[in-house]
Amino acid sequence: MTLPVVEAAMEDLRLAHRELLRVVDALSDADWERRVPYGDWTVKDLVAHAIGDLSPSGVGLILAGILTPAFIEGTARTFDVRKLNAALVDERRGLAREDLRQMLFICHDAMCNAALKLTEEHLPVLAYTVPMGPDYELRVEDWLWHGYHDRQHADDIRRALEADWRPESLTFVPEIEATLRTVTRRRDGALRAAYSVADEAWEEEGALTGWTYKDILTHLASNDIRHEIRLRAALGEGDAAELRSLDDVDGWNERARQERRGLGVRELIDELAAHRQGVMRLLSRFRPEHMSAAISLPDGRKFPPPEYVEMFSAHEARHAGQLVPASRARRFNAT
Repeated sequence: MTLPVVEAAMEDLRLAHRELLRVVDALSDADWERRVPYGDWTVKDLVAHAIGDLSPSGVGLILAGILTPAFIEGTARTFDVRKLNAALVDERRGLAREDLRQMLFICHDAMCNAALKLTEEHLPVLAYTVPMGPDYELRVEDWLWHGYHDRQHADDIRRALEADWRPESLTFVPEIEATLRTVTRRRDGALRAAYSVADEAWEEEGALTGWTYKDILTHLASNDIRHEIRLRAALGEGDAAELRSLDDVDGWNERARQERRGLGVRELIDELAAHRQGVMRLLSRFRPEHMSAAISLPDGRKFPPPEYVEMFSAHEARHAGQLVPASRARRFNAT
């Protein structure tokens, strides 16, 4: 008999996928060639990515009996999703839009069909921990709730239609480049957490006293402003007043929260994406002579630029982990 959690997750996936298909079906010929903020993909490239690799993904590993805690830990430590994403998109660039649309229509069949084969004997594997970053863990069971991915990329397409984005060629010194796999993984994890939150959960109080889950997202959306201020200072372009404003951490957080009270979830994620691109622009300007700069925090800690990048991505992971209790998967288990 099909596990109830599988039925619920596949229904969530079906609804999210139907919405993505609706967004894609509304595209004009010109829309397919629009650029998606804030990378170098077109909408067509994004659709090619959203199709995935047409495999059962993690569910296939469960059914094959090869998913172990050691396998999960090793993959989390070494896997660079950027290479896989780029390879799949490059492979499909020559396909017609109609072919991609058809592939998008059927792309979840393999995962859904495989998931429906899961039984009670697989429950111990579904409970395995998946490390996502400091204080941020998922369970294998959360992989079933893949609708977040379609919701995320439907919004990416909407953003491409609303903005006239032109790709930027950014390069980084080796010390900064070495941090970007982790930064990307943790940012992807934050987006996964945000797009996994149940619609009705946003206004509930979360793990931070007095903060709703939407407040946590608001903090994530605005926090890169702080990093931009400190990175400009490390480049020798600091504004003394801006730097002083960061000393009152609680006051800064509260002002950022109040200023964004009227914004919706989609608007907050738009801001999160825009500010991260601003951070990446600044990081691309760092040169070897900047690696000895000391970036100071109000608590007295000082970091050279590469360690500062690692620190703020870890901070992002911790807040992403605080969104997990509001996810569709965890709310299903709580019923």
